[in-house]
Amino acid sequence: MTTGICKLTLKSGKFVKSHMIPLAFSSPSEGCYFIDGAPGGRPTRRPTSWYDRELVTRAGEDILADLDSFAAVELRKARLVWSGWGKEAELNENIIPYPNSEMFVRIVPNTDVLKLRVFFLSLLWRAAASDMRQYSGISLQERDLEKLRLMVLNKNPYPLSFLPIHLTQLVTRGARHNLGPMKMTTPLDAGAGNGPLVLNSYRFYFDGLIANIHTNVSEKTHSEASAIYVGGDSCLIAVCVNFEDSFQASNMTQHGYEAITNHPDTMLKLLR
Repeated sequence: MTTGICKLTLKSGKFVKSHMIPLAFSSPSEGCYFIDGAPGGRPTRRPTSWYDRELVTRAGEDILADLDSFAAVELRKARLVWSGWGKEAELNENIIPYPNSEMFVRIVPNTDVLKLRVFFLSLLWRAAASDMRQYSGISLQERDLEKLRLMVLNKNPYPLSFLPIHLTQLVTRGARHNLGPMKMTTPLDAGAGNGPLVLNSYRFYFDGLIANIHTNVSEKTHSEASAIYVGGDSCLIAVCVNFEDSFQASNMTQHGYEAITNHPDTMLKLLR
């Protein structure tokens, strides 16, 4: 173990291994492994999900581990992740049409929405603070990263308009896999002749759940639609998508195709 400054507590100590996504949501099936690849890189085997050895000391990891343990219990209880479904292949409970749209959403009561918000924010903090190559595309301005660090350190969900989070749940089960966070740009019609609106977010995926953490939602926009964001209402609202119709499925297929096309010999060895 090396010694350095904990990026969360800013205190000196020995670094400890810290998972970027909770291991409860990101470990391979028993007896299996992940094939780890990145655009332009050669695929390799991994026995577990990504972790950083130079992000936090024990004091910082204790804070992150508490959030991870809480989320593992809360998200499974709410059946927001595949590992909370038992043997079911499809989820149908509490799904309703979203008003004035073609979307369906799931309403999830009785969750600690504020602590869940801090948990999701901690995922963004880990990614933005890490020097690992898998997270090189995730960055925040220095003042925003410091604000986020203090929110995670103190487990403070406020202000709710800073980096608001909305959830998408895959309501049919798909292949177990990991995907690193992605920077997303989503064009929307602002309506009323106001022209196009572009939403920027960082997209985090694990265990059938997607969290989009938005970086450019105004306070006015947030207040007008606060209920759809984690912590904006006493219930959680998650947009529902079938796995087979999802971006997640098509993106996973594309990654597999590129790995086999660009590194056929390596992939053949890994799949044996």
